[in-house]
Amino acid sequence: MTMQEWGPERIDEIVAHLSRSMPTEDLTADEVFTACFDQSGVVFGDEFGLVALGVGRAEDGSRVASVRLLSAARDDDDNFHHLLEVAENWARERNAARLEFGGALPFPLWPGVDSDSAALGAALQRGYIESHRFSAFGVPNTFRAELPEGVDVRRARSDEELIAVTLAVSATWPGLSDEVARALEHGTCHMATQIDSASGEQVIGIGCHSVTRATWVGPFAVVPSQRRRGIGHALLGQICRDLMIAEFPIAEVPEVSEPSIEAFVVAAGAQPVRDYRRIVLNLNS
Repeated sequence: MTMQEWGPERIDEIVAHLSRSMPTEDLTADEVFTACFDQSGVVFGDEFGLVALGVGRAEDGSRVASVRLLSAARDDDDNFHHLLEVAENWARERNAARLEFGGALPFPLWPGVDSDSAALGAALQRGYIESHRFSAFGVPNTFRAELPEGVDVRRARSDEELIAVTLAVSATWPGLSDEVARALEHGTCHMATQIDSASGEQVIGIGCHSVTRATWVGPFAVVPSQRRRGIGHALLGQICRDLMIAEFPIAEVPEVSEPSIEAFVVAAGAQPVRDYRRIVLNLNS
């Protein structure tokens, strides 16, 4: 059975379906629209459920398709197998080398497959392999940190600040450009700067939040030469302040996959809040 393509004009139907199939996620229309339609991709829907897909280039340069959303109308294997088959055929038609859940394209609603998801078992039966396992951590909104000497942390607001952040990201972290641009547009990007005697004020770090989903931390980066000075915690403290004002209890770091990142967030009082797996299907075999 061929699924129908659902365009942006059906965003209310998509959100209504998600509120029934996964009510605890509390997804907003803006979050779903950003993930499904702001980047090149497609949403398919029918009585089996919904699947949203995108295709682009991974960091290794390969063409990769990504499952941005998978929601079954009924929580059974037949529904998930049907949705996955649609996703795989779509990806093959676009000559993607692989199909991934999480990690390949910007603006994901989840960084991977929730370890408790019923879709995980169906995907593993179809030959998907686990490439990564990690946790999301929640930092309490009360966390604050002192500014390191000579460093200023503030929200990027003025035209000059927006340009400075955009240029710094383009030069140092180009893979974050799309997400940082959205954070700047939404007013959720903080910048860390210091004065250089030769070239004036320089951006040495960025801390953004709520780009894809409310409370999510990221993009987040500090230039290598300035790390271990407390700049990251100062940025994180400003994010927590924003979220406290917005009455969110935590700042959620959606992917804590390295010991250094875990040590960083644990030092800020973070606790694990969710477990994810990143799974991949090789389409070339």
